[in-house]
Amino acid sequence: MAPTVASPATGAVPSPIASDLGKAARSVGLGLPALPPLPGLASHGQPRVASFCECKRLARNVVSMAAGEPAAPLADNAELTEFFNGLKQEWDRVEDKYAVTTLAVAATLGMWSAGGVVSAIDRLPVVPGLMEVVGIGYSGWFAYKNLLFKPDRKAFFAKVRNIYEDIISG
Repeated sequence: MAPTVASPATGAVPSPIASDLGKAARSVGLGLPALPPLPGLASHGQPRVASFCECKRLARNVVSMAAGEPAAPLADNAELTEFFNGLKQEWDRVEDKYAVTTLAVAATLGMWSAGGVVSAIDRLPVVPGLMEVVGIGYSGWFAYKNLLFKPDRKAFFAKVRNIYEDIISG
């Protein structure tokens, strides 16, 4: 029996939209194949929440069906596989995995707490405007001191190169 929509004047009227939910979509004279029924719909017409990966897989299958080629599985993505293999090789080369993991957790917690501090400062009434003025002033001073004149610019870039070489060689 098709689901019905109640109307105050006529009582229950069958809904054409609700009756087509369980059926496969038909081609509208364009010569395209009919789409399969949506797997997210349960037998009673109640929608089921699909995961993000499931939606991507369904979209990829619909596109490949329209193109006339078989759907590629999710695991065949060569770039993603290559990235994870390289990441695994780098992780295997790390000698002190405990220190790297601790550093990653500390960096994540630091970024999270810095975001909290910035959002707390942003809620204060005068401080965001004051911080913006300070940032603009410091940017202007930095450009005047290091980037505006050629000798200062050369000295600044030499200093940056020296710091870079110290980091890379040490």
